[in-house]
Amino acid sequence: MELPGYEIQGVLGQGGFATVYRARQLAVGREVALKVDGRLLATPRDRQRFLREVTAAGQLSGHPHVVPVYDAGVLPDNRPYMVLELCPGGSLGERLVRQGPLPPKEARDIGVGLADAVAAAHASGVLHRDIKPGNIMVNRYGGIALTDFGLAAMPRPGRELSVTREALTPAYAPPEAFRGADPTPAGDVYSLAATVYALLSGRPPHHPDDGTHLSIAELIVRHTWPYPALPGVPAALNETLRQAMAPDPAERLSDAGAFRDALAAVDLADPGGFGPAPGMNTLATVPAYRDAAPLTAPPAPVIAPAPPDRPGGGATTAPVAPGGGRAGRSRSLLIGALAVVTVSVSVTVTVLTYGNGQQPDGGRDTDARSGASAAASATPSAGPGFGVATTTEDCAATAVDGLGGRCTATPECWSGITDISGIITVSRADCQAEHVWETFAIAPLPKDGQTNNARDLVKHPDVKALCSQTVMANSMSADGRTLARTWDVDVIPPTASEWDKGLRVYRCVAAADTDNGRKTGSQFAVPS
Repeated sequence: MELPGYEIQGVLGQGGFATVYRARQLAVGREVALKVDGRLLATPRDRQRFLREVTAAGQLSGHPHVVPVYDAGVLPDNRPYMVLELCPGGSLGERLVRQGPLPPKEARDIGVGLADAVAAAHASGVLHRDIKPGNIMVNRYGGIALTDFGLAAMPRPGRELSVTREALTPAYAPPEAFRGADPTPAGDVYSLAATVYALLSGRPPHHPDDGTHLSIAELIVRHTWPYPALPGVPAALNETLRQAMAPDPAERLSDAGAFRDALAAVDLADPGGFGPAPGMNTLATVPAYRDAAPLTAPPAPVIAPAPPDRPGGGATTAPVAPGGGRAGRSRSLLIGALAVVTVSVSVTVTVLTYGNGQQPDGGRDTDARSGASAAASATPSAGPGFGVATTTEDCAATAVDGLGGRCTATPECWSGITDISGIITVSRADCQAEHVWETFAIAPLPKDGQTNNARDLVKHPDVKALCSQTVMANSMSADGRTLARTWDVDVIPPTASEWDKGLRVYRCVAAADTDNGRKTGSQFAVPS
């Protein structure tokens, strides 16, 4: 094993997917942990998974109870690697095996620090989904830090969730995980509490005292049992853990910040130890929608499928009325780095994607070539390679000459777009239900723009002309102008599966700048 800039000193351990090496970073003379994943990034989807992991972890590295990341990349043989702080103290899981349970005060203080880290992660739109003693490391100074943040997506306006589900540690997983429920912050709260319980008892909740191995079926049944109070533990601490481990997520403590504060409030001798970073306020969450005030608890998230291996595009703010409105919003391109010291590698994280996005080039050209006009064809048809029924009747897209623009024959709505380093994922929605985006034009990819990379696609002059402020405004019904004065315009390229099937079309979509970034009904339906 060789890596320029590093001296490999030996193997720290191996897990199911990765090898962790002890190494020396030559430029700064620092000992580090080098995690090399054994799975090759042989496909775009594999490379995107790695990008998801390295993107969001960089947002959390500054927290005192998150293992910091120093570097990340891909080896010449396509294996991804990550460089992170070396934690010579090992994990708390290893300590439990060696030394048994921790004193109540130490376990409580560790719980406070971990809960603060998870509260910060949730405020950044990140769910961990695999909190357990084996993912809690002890650094060279005795500090406690959480590892194994493998992340999926970053915030954009009105966007939903992107999910990566690869592994689960049943002993610490919330009961709803076994029912296939969508992951939520409440699941992390349960796992946090189960971890503190294990630190106090030396074993996970509901596990036999003698260490008997339980099958998944037995665990599922035991998850429905009442909270098993720990003897010798103050009643207030038992009650806090009971509330955080309620089988019904709706009955749990509301969020990680609330769990942190409840733990800290437990009256134990000599309080102190691990707590929030100085000056850090992690109770308030990221705004659920653009320009919204922070909430003490986010709205129930909506889960979108894991992002396919295809790039995505940017967004602009498009005023409906000429001469007014705001400058184009641009989306954030957030690149971070992920690494984990723990040898038991199990990357299982979900990211809540919401908040304001920024486009790197400061917005798109919103000039259009012409306004709306009547079309020649009055009969809806699938058209050559469109994949959906389209029409040119009363379709503003046809007014932009030479692009083959059309309108969908029936309204087409989307509940969200997830952007991950230029990769987008879209989720179809019922137009009569609450949603974010609606298609106002569809067209074949330009002959010199055959790509499903939306970041490249939006730079093409033909795409700029069709997915423009003018075409969007001329496509809009009267109630759309009443609904919102400003709208976001975006481009949806072919999905990976569509591309593989030979479908070469892109969509122009619009989102109303409402209070919550969502709308109901169709504002771009072609008159019948």
